[in-house]
Amino acid sequence: MRKNYKQIGLSIVILFSFHLIFCQTNKDSLIISNSERLSVKLNKGLFGLSKPAFGTYKTLGVSKIDSSVIKKKTKDSSYIGAEISSEGTDFDQSKFMTIEKTKFYKLSLGTASGTAEAVFAVASVLHEKRQTFLGKMMSKNDEGKDEILDENRDVPGIIKTGNDSIVWKFFIDDFVSGSGQSQGSFSIPASISGGYLKNEQDSLYMQTYSSFEADVVLINKKGEHLAALAFKQKHSAVWIPNDITASYQQAIAALFAVILSIKDF
Repeated sequence: MRKNYKQIGLSIVILFSFHLIFCQTNKDSLIISNSERLSVKLNKGLFGLSKPAFGTYKTLGVSKIDSSVIKKKTKDSSYIGAEISSEGTDFDQSKFMTIEKTKFYKLSLGTASGTAEAVFAVASVLHEKRQTFLGKMMSKNDEGKDEILDENRDVPGIIKTGNDSIVWKFFIDDFVSGSGQSQGSFSIPASISGGYLKNEQDSLYMQTYSSFEADVVLINKKGEHLAALAFKQKHSAVWIPNDITASYQQAIAALFAVILSIKDF
């Protein structure tokens, strides 16, 4: 009897999993059928920012806004230690710091029906271990004593399209750059953990997986899968439906352009 219960339970799990996969595939298929796959040309710049172009969308410019950088340093704790070896005693006097820094940027995206503007911030929080001045004087070996323990970056912003006066707000949660991070011959891709795009009437949230090659899927309040972006791969791609209003198309394209512009930043 217990064996039968196990078999029934396993069958339910398999059927439920199959149902979820089927629903995901079915909803994603609407994106593919209603959209054209647009290949992305990144057009990388000198300072890590890119000027992506895809389909009729072309980034006209992306740059840091000429404003002061918001920066805050907080000392969390101190550390004093010593390492004894055959070469003698090496002292380590360090402090643990939290560094909050925010920089502001502007992106202009040319489209077939006007220009969309995105203003956004890259807000980072770093936890670092740094040697004190006295620690540097006493230490015989500085290697590994200054290090970044972890970093979190969020990207909030607004988008204005050229079609109407609607203001869109967006948020990209826990953005990790793909630049300069490698282990051997394998590079670590950029990633995000979620986010949203919304205005006063509607809101779309980011799902960070799909049943096809996309890494981000935009889903509305009805649960409909509207648009998608593949940005982790070497050859990025965009899917934006043709049957939604020009304002929605521009806002979605501008959001995707922001993600693509900073993916290796």
